Amino acid sequence: MKFSIITVTLNSERHLAECIGSVLGQENAELEQILVDGGSTDGTLDIVRRFAAVDPRLRWISGPDAGIADAFNKGLALATGELIGILNSDDAYAPGALSRVAAAFADHPGCDVFHGDMERFRDDTPLFVLKPAPVGENIWYEMPVNHPATFVTGRAYDKVGRFDPRLRVAMDYELVLRLYLAGCRFHYIPALLARMRYGGASDDRFIQARQEVVAVTVRAGYPRHKAWFWFCLSILKSSLKNLLRRLRLHALIRLHPRFRPGAGR
Repeated sequence: MKFSIITVTLNSERHLAECIGSVLGQENAELEQILVDGGSTDGTLDIVRRFAAVDPRLRWISGPDAGIADAFNKGLALATGELIGILNSDDAYAPGALSRVAAAFADHPGCDVFHGDMERFRDDTPLFVLKPAPVGENIWYEMPVNHPATFVTGRAYDKVGRFDPRLRVAMDYELVLRLYLAGCRFHYIPALLARMRYGGASDDRFIQARQEVVAVTVRAGYPRHKAWFWFCLSILKSSLKNLLRRLRLHALIRLHPRFRPGAGR
């Protein structure tokens, strides 16, 4: 089976080589990495050209886009794999991640969404490993899966469609909700699949992301008063976690059952 890994970039030179290397360095996996650049003006494309010159599995395009969702959709239009992952330019796959996903797909061919654990970093410091939440219990008020550690079959995209370009931040949550409502089966892989740094769009624009989650869930039929209750609660929880991070009290964060110490702790 073949993987298509989509990476979107815009002036991403700082960590891009690590991201690409973590994909192309996966062992025992048939894959392609599709890099969609939004018109970078730093050294991003120099890095891309250097990798593409020696490894034809890296394919890329560059030009203006209408936002992150539009860039994701450009990558999906080029994808040829049976399983598709979205890996942002600041993030990386753990060694052996794709082999674990391929094995799970072979054992559970009726599933369409495969997802696992994700390690959170600040700069180059590992903080903790985040396990996903039970999907059915949490889907209406939070992102239950770790998006960089999630892989979706091409047939599922054919069934539910692509990312909603009207959304600026929560497009990944909205897609996961559509997959769930369409009856797609989720399979959790209890292993570290990806590493994600703080500082992406969902971190920098958290309130906007939560506002979009409210709009998405209400549009899908969830009661408006419940959606706003979870909005307020999530803002409080996020503020507390941000305070603990600023105080470097990561041990307290890891007391939550979804967290466990990272490799560097």
